Amino acid sequence: MSIDPETVRKALQKEAEAYRGHQAGSQCLLTDLLRSWLPSADSKLLDMTELSKLATTKRDLTARHQETETVLDELKLLDDDANVFKAVGPVLVKQDLMEARANVTNRLEFIKKDIERLDNQIKGVESKMLDREREIMKLQKKLQGAGGGAP
Repeated sequence: MSIDPETVRKALQKEAEAYRGHQAGSQCLLTDLLRSWLPSADSKLLDMTELSKLATTKRDLTARHQETETVLDELKLLDDDANVFKAVGPVLVKQDLMEARANVTNRLEFIKKDIERLDNQIKGVESKMLDREREIMKLQKKLQGAGGGAP
C-alpha cells in the first residue's frame, strides 16, 4: 500500500486551515511549522517505498539462495563419475562435476554477499525513517502547541 505525498500534503493543508480558523494570531507560526513538517513527511514516504523495494529484493535473493543450496546438496549426492549437464541457452552442455560444484558454491557466495549488502541498506533506511519519525513527532508537538490544542 502506497501513500501519495500529494494526498498527505492536502490533508495537512486542510488541517492547517482549521487551526488558522481557531488561532488567527498564530497563523505565521503554523505556516512555518507546516513548511518544516511537509518535507519530513515526504521523505518518510520515500523511505517507506525504498524499504519496500529492498525487502522485495531480499525476499527474491533469499529464495534464489535456498534454490542454489538445494542444487549444491544434490550435486554433493552424485558420484564423482556422474554426468552433469548445464543449460546454455536451448542446449545442454556436459560439465565436469567438480566444476559444477565450484560454480554453484561461487554463486552461493555472491548471493550471500548481496543479501548482506541489502541487510545493511535496509538498516540504513530504517535508521533514517526513525530519525524522520522523531523529527515529525517534534514538529507535531510544536504544531499542537501552536494551535492551542484546538482540533
